[in-house]
Amino acid sequence: MVIDESTKPFIKQRTFGHSENGRAIDGYEIGSGEDCLLFFGGIHGNEKGTVELLQEFTDAVVAKPDLVPADKRLFIIPLLNPDGYYEDVYRDNANGVNLNRNFLTAQWIQYPDAETFAGSQPFSESESRALKAIVEECKPSVMIAFHSQGGVVSPEAGEESLALAEWYIAKTGYTYFNDWDYPGTATGWFAEVAGKPAITVEITNHEESDWKINRTALLELLAQ
Repeated sequence: MVIDESTKPFIKQRTFGHSENGRAIDGYEIGSGEDCLLFFGGIHGNEKGTVELLQEFTDAVVAKPDLVPADKRLFIIPLLNPDGYYEDVYRDNANGVNLNRNFLTAQWIQYPDAETFAGSQPFSESESRALKAIVEECKPSVMIAFHSQGGVVSPEAGEESLALAEWYIAKTGYTYFNDWDYPGTATGWFAEVAGKPAITVEITNHEESDWKINRTALLELLAQ
């Protein structure tokens, strides 16, 4: 994406870190307000629609910067796991680690099977450390992680996360789902350390972006 010079420094294209194989973890910082909202996708290499969804979200905001109120700042990372995405590593990064088990949460464990291998220790992977650094920098009031598939929304523990999930469901028509309880997830870690609302949005399938389904929710969230 080419950022119009007239919108700088309001819209910044940034490299937030690098993957285990050295690929840039690129994204966007949009706005200059104190209230930071964090959105990321592509933590699993096969969840390609999430990358497109967040790129379309970014495009919408870049096309109309006044969608972002003065008190808001967005951090958007469409692709957190570029090695998995470009090398077709399915769910893992280049080291065979499921990044969404690599965050330091209560009762973190090393999962025994390959599909859910959590790494040698929390934050052993450069991609999860990059997301940690983003959180430490912008101190988000909200984290939304985009995954696939199934068309469901799952909140972390707490009334604020539940309220955000219910609101998002009302805007998208996705289904409520809360039967996961995995240690080591990014949203679980964020909810524990920040005490702020976090939800996982599982879009309909791995390939399509579901932008039309998510558009209203994402843009209205900026105005809240």
